[in-house]
Amino acid sequence: MFPSLFESGSIGTMTLKNRLIMPPISTNLAAKDGTVSEALVFHYAERARGGVGLITVENVCIAYPLARHGAAQPRIDDDAFIPGLRRLADAIHEGGAKAAVELTHPGMNAGLRYIAGETPVAPSAMPRPKDGLIPRSLSHEEVMEVIGEYVEAARRARQAGFDAVELQACHGLLINQFLSPLTNKRQDEYGGDRENRIRFLLEIVEGIKYYLGFDFPVMVRLVAEDLLEGGLTLEDSRWFARRLEEAGSDAIHPDFGLGGKEKRLEPMPYPQAWRVYLAEEIKTAVSIPVIAVGVIREPQVAEEILGAGKADFVALGRALIADPDWPNKARAGEVAAIRRCIGCNECVVARHVEDAPLRCSLNATVGRGAETCRLERAVVPKRVLIIGGGPAGMEAARVAALRGHRVTLYEQEPRLGGMLNVAAVPPGKDKLNWITEYFAHELPRLGVEVHLGETLEAERVRALKPDVVIVATGSEPAIPDIPGVDGPNVLVAQELLARQMRFTGQRFAVVGGGMLGLETAAYLAAQGNGVTVLKRYETIGRSIEPLYRDYLLRELEKHGVEIMTRVEVEAIQADGVLVRDEAGEERVVPADLAVLARGATPSNELAHALQGLGPIVIGDSVQPRKIVNAIAEGFLAAQSI
Repeated sequence: MFPSLFESGSIGTMTLKNRLIMPPISTNLAAKDGTVSEALVFHYAERARGGVGLITVENVCIAYPLARHGAAQPRIDDDAFIPGLRRLADAIHEGGAKAAVELTHPGMNAGLRYIAGETPVAPSAMPRPKDGLIPRSLSHEEVMEVIGEYVEAARRARQAGFDAVELQACHGLLINQFLSPLTNKRQDEYGGDRENRIRFLLEIVEGIKYYLGFDFPVMVRLVAEDLLEGGLTLEDSRWFARRLEEAGSDAIHPDFGLGGKEKRLEPMPYPQAWRVYLAEEIKTAVSIPVIAVGVIREPQVAEEILGAGKADFVALGRALIADPDWPNKARAGEVAAIRRCIGCNECVVARHVEDAPLRCSLNATVGRGAETCRLERAVVPKRVLIIGGGPAGMEAARVAALRGHRVTLYEQEPRLGGMLNVAAVPPGKDKLNWITEYFAHELPRLGVEVHLGETLEAERVRALKPDVVIVATGSEPAIPDIPGVDGPNVLVAQELLARQMRFTGQRFAVVGGGMLGLETAAYLAAQGNGVTVLKRYETIGRSIEPLYRDYLLRELEKHGVEIMTRVEVEAIQADGVLVRDEAGEERVVPADLAVLARGATPSNELAHALQGLGPIVIGDSVQPRKIVNAIAEGFLAAQSI
């Protein structure tokens, strides 16, 4: 079905069973001291068993503490870490994949909370954009020492049983900083023209090849563009790639450089495979394999990339977080059974914002370890009744069925999905439909009896005599106590989106500036309406994932949406919305229609009516939150039966 994907391929002397690679994604699953934990081993072993050809273990620390780049990052800076790394490599091999490890040094972009009070180092003492901190410029002798640290880290990787290493030379980290004229102002042989700026990287590659032999593959995750004025361009990266091939590099894995995170940790609206042009450009310059990466979610998309000759391998990062079995399912032709990553970036929030273990909205097992994730067949199958077909209810049904229970699910709407069907309507949110499509395929396959368009009352629930009742009835719109909310010119955001109502040339005032309000504003503005968002507080989108929030705010600005902060809505009138600012002054915001977008409240009346049956209440029925909470609670509820 996908001949190019499942053709074997080689990177140097390493032969892979297919063209699928898991790129390095930090997990925060190592022990705090940098040793390999059981949770880390389980995480990678699961993905190896899922059928991927090569796993590149996340950014390991080559020099502690200056090269530390994460809250719980694996270390490779001392031989004492080899036994744990060997256990990890063995687990990947036992799962059927080859194993590589990414060698990383953050340079000037080291987090101060990680490096024990030291000053970050860099090619040059240039202020870093995020906070103006000036790193310490590496001396000539220190540059040589860091090159040696990379070579020693590669030695340890090979001694631990890894099949290859990848050098992190993009994403604004140390090697990228040497390559870019924006961050490298050195006056010695490691700065100046391109030949000098690549010298640091070339000497690392040459050092590894000299000491470990040309039969040990070295891949380079090369900066293709800095995305900043005066920074590296595709022409530079093509030249770098040729020089790396000459030096003995075995593969190039191009990605972005010093520019912002959004372009490499794309939020949901970015289209599939949009970054593949980077690989396509590098492939014109070299004969060694090139790896494509970036929002590759579906097998047919990956197959097209390879079939068109745009790359030699494809990297599945977040795709394998969401579904470790993606390769095996694609190989078997079970495409509809793949749990496609939606790009919600819950994994990014965990790793980069909270310093927490990796998690996934769609896959509740991520970051939890083997014991927590085990699903054992029920000794005594039970009749499980699930009320509600949103994400929490659907996941509970899936897991309960996997465990051998007899599961019946009732949903009052004519289709599965619950609030996902509303959330998928604003611009760029259509990937949320993938969640419902996945469950709509899986539940019947697993034998779940699904009743759509049926509402259950407490009396009927009791008459069905289930052994277990799971209530996942979701939420309902929160209606603020404001004069005029019941007027003919007032709409409710959830209902507006659910009905996909269309307007043109109208003036809207959206009451509420959280995700619901902002996305409703984007939906209306994209239709050619004037929109003003009314928000009580100064902060905008505080609870929204940061990269998506920035994207969304740019889209609102592009469409001319006005956001008024620190205003209290006093009343909704025929001519608009009466607001009062923090100075106590009142004014009317002109509007033809007002939209209530103050969030949601639990829909839990049925849960209260069923207290005598001891129902398990999950998802928004407990408290409206995020998809990650709903699916995790559905998983754990079914696991506990």
